[in-house]
Amino acid sequence: MCLHFTIKAQSVKFNHTYGSMAYNFGKRIIETSDRGFYMMGNVSAVSGNTNISIIKTDSLGIILSEKIIGDASLYWANDFIRTSDKGYLISGFTNKHPENGYDMLLIKTDSNINIEWERYYGGSDWDIANAVIETKDNAYLMVGQTYSYGAANGNIYMVKTNYLGDTLWTRTFGGDSSDYAMSADVLFDSTYLIGATTKSFGFGDYDAYVINLNKNGDTIWTKNYGQDKEDIIYSIKQSPDSGFVFVGSTTSYNAIQHEFWLMKFDKNKNLVWKMPQPWDIKPGDDVACNVNIDDSANLIIIGYSTSFGSGGKELSFLLMGNNGSFIHSLTGGYGLNDMGYEAIQTRDKGYVMIGTVEHDGIGLSHIYVIKIDKDYNFSPTTDNILAVEKQNPDSYESFTGIYPNFSEGVYNLKLKENRSNETYNMVVTDLTGRSIFSEKINPSNSSSYQIDITNEASGVYFVTIFNNNYLFCTKIIKQ
Repeated sequence: MCLHFTIKAQSVKFNHTYGSMAYNFGKRIIETSDRGFYMMGNVSAVSGNTNISIIKTDSLGIILSEKIIGDASLYWANDFIRTSDKGYLISGFTNKHPENGYDMLLIKTDSNINIEWERYYGGSDWDIANAVIETKDNAYLMVGQTYSYGAANGNIYMVKTNYLGDTLWTRTFGGDSSDYAMSADVLFDSTYLIGATTKSFGFGDYDAYVINLNKNGDTIWTKNYGQDKEDIIYSIKQSPDSGFVFVGSTTSYNAIQHEFWLMKFDKNKNLVWKMPQPWDIKPGDDVACNVNIDDSANLIIIGYSTSFGSGGKELSFLLMGNNGSFIHSLTGGYGLNDMGYEAIQTRDKGYVMIGTVEHDGIGLSHIYVIKIDKDYNFSPTTDNILAVEKQNPDSYESFTGIYPNFSEGVYNLKLKENRSNETYNMVVTDLTGRSIFSEKINPSNSSSYQIDITNEASGVYFVTIFNNNYLFCTKIIKQ
């Protein structure tokens, strides 16, 4: 007997915040082959110390593991992409070599976020990578800003490397004022499109500056966009019709304050349509931070808005048709200082977006992720997922926990046997990120340690235990 069934998967939706440290900033999100997610952000448990965080979740947004990257006081990631070999690239900046100020940072990992290599680029001053792309000749291109080369006020800086991170060429663009690049894409003809902002050239104040280079770094064309006020590009993408689109913010075009700025061009660089139009203009700041394109050629735009709700910043998601038609929008967050940094289409035809929110509770800022289904529905309540209990579900767990977590200031840390003889840093911080207690621990030497903060004020504190391969975070309360 043959039975025929029609099976329809249930659409997934959730609304979560993440982060057990004092500061947690969400920047990028990638859907994995098992329909879970890698979420990239930057976290800080100690004032002045920042590391890169890669959180792995299942399809419902439940944490499976977290990888903390960085062995200097500052590791900051601005971009995170999947590579053709099923690995990942992380780009940003670091002060690992303080004699150089900040260096461009490029990290290559395998499919499980194990680091394969880490490289630094720049000169004797600040050099920052804002975006990275993989090119069609098995190489990588970073774009950002340099203070090491060119005029003193900052210049557009591009570094192309081979697949091992060795520099192939660098390019600098700019004039006597501030110039920087925020985004890049590979066109169908294998040339590179860079979305930048310039105060050196254009129509006055900051203006959009689009650069097209060939694979050898030679300039094919450049063009300015905007009017006499501030016009800034944050993200640029090639569109399926061989044109391109960029988004950002503008105070031109009769804007009252900052407005979502979008310009869509055909393959001949002719303007097809733009925002804002007169009916889009309203009081409040509206900034588009990123644009992606779904499988129907719709534009997935994310940023923040102060035009709705409480008047504070709220994460803002906008879905527009390729012809400029409105499809859907939503706002999320707590109306304090909430930002959206990336939104992508998921394989179930829904969308997921990541950003940063501030609200009352543990920590001062949190990674914020909203997953909506194909009908644009999402969970109305926010689940706070603040603790990561182990770095890898398959690894040998060393830590059993802290007890009691509510006391007058003395807490006991109980450890399991550690087979690898690794040493860990244990740091206790308050809600401002100030370190109040720190100690080196090794489970091979002792199975228990004591934390004493009896001299501190009553309140919530974070305990973070970490090394390059492991993170354990929890909170304790002193009363």
